Amino acid sequence: MDTLHCSVRGELQDGLLVFLEALKEESQRTNELQVVIWGEQSLSVALRPHGWRSYPFWASSPNIEVAIGAPAPFPPVFIQTHSAYLHSRGADQAVAEISEWLEANVMRDEPVLGASRLDLYCDTQGWLPAVGDFDKFHCRAVRRRTYSVPAYDQAHLRGRRASGFVFGGGDLMGRCYDKTLELHSRGSEWPKTLWVDWDQDQPVWRVEFQFRRRSLVSLGCSTPEDALAARQELWHYGTQWLSLRTPTSDLNRARWPEAPEWAAIRQAEIGSPTTPLVRDMVRSADELRMIRGLVGYASSLDALGAAPGVGAALAPTVPGIPAYLDRKGEDFGDIVARKRRQRVEVASGWDASR
Repeated sequence: MDTLHCSVRGELQDGLLVFLEALKEESQRTNELQVVIWGEQSLSVALRPHGWRSYPFWASSPNIEVAIGAPAPFPPVFIQTHSAYLHSRGADQAVAEISEWLEANVMRDEPVLGASRLDLYCDTQGWLPAVGDFDKFHCRAVRRRTYSVPAYDQAHLRGRRASGFVFGGGDLMGRCYDKTLELHSRGSEWPKTLWVDWDQDQPVWRVEFQFRRRSLVSLGCSTPEDALAARQELWHYGTQWLSLRTPTSDLNRARWPEAPEWAAIRQAEIGSPTTPLVRDMVRSADELRMIRGLVGYASSLDALGAAPGVGAALAPTVPGIPAYLDRKGEDFGDIVARKRRQRVEVASGWDASR
C-alpha cells in the first residue's frame, strides 16, 4: 500500500478551531510553521500559514497531512498518510495510530473514518515493457496515456524507451512505470529497502492501482479497515480491470490470452511490508539534501567574495559535510574555484559589438 486518504466524520473538540486560528495568525505573522504537539504519540504536526482547498487549517508532518475545519457537507477533518509512514509502521498499525490520535486530540468522540483513496502496488523485475506493449493492454477505461524517456538516459539504446503507462482516471486508475527511474529522478532510496533479492543492474517496474472513494464504496470498502481487509480482492479486481494480453489474429483484444507476465503480477500477494530502515533512510535523505544545499550556498558566497573562507570553516564543524565532499571527490576550495571560473567565463562571454 502506497497511499491512504481518509475522511473523518464527527464533532471537533471544543475550542480547537479557535486555538488553530490563533496559531495560524502567528504563522502568518512570522512566516514560520507552528508546531502542534498533540499527545504523547509521534503524530505531532506543523501548522501551515494557509489552508488547503475548503479547509482553513492545514498541518503537516513526515507521517501525515491533516486538513481541519471545512464546513458541511465536507467532513471536518481529512487525513493523508505519507508512503514512508505506511511502510515504517505498517498500514494496519498506521490506521490504528491515526484513529487513536484523532480521538485523543482532535475529535470530541470516537472518529468515523471513511476511505477516500487507496493505492495498491506490486514491484517486479524481469518484465521490461516497451512502447509497443501499450497496444497489448486491455482496459475497461477509455483514457490511456504513455510516457517515454530520452535515449540519452540509456546510452546503449537508440530511439526511445518506455518509462510508464497510465490507464483510466477519476474513480479508478492503473499505472505501470519504471520505479527505479522515478526514484533516481526524485533522489529517494528508501523503497529499495523493501525489495528482496533484487538485481541492482536491472530496472524495477511498478504496477499500481489507485482506487478513489466511489470505486471503493462500490466494492464494499467504505472504511479504511474494510479496504485493508479486502486489499487482496481489490488487487484481483484491478488486475482484471487492466491486463496485458498476448496478441493473436482475433480483432477483439478482450479475447486475447493473458500474458504470462501479467498472470504473475495478478497472483502477487498484497500485504503491508515494513522495515524500521525506512525512517532512518528518510532522515538520512533529508540530512543529505540540507548538507548539499549548505555546501552549495556557502561555496557560492565564497566565490562571490561575500563571505571568504566560510566554506573551509564549515567543512570540519558540520557533521556530514566531509563525507559528502569525499563522495563528490572535491573539497571546498575546488568547488569555490570552479564557481569562480564559471563566473569569469560568463562575464567574458559579453559581446561588445551589441
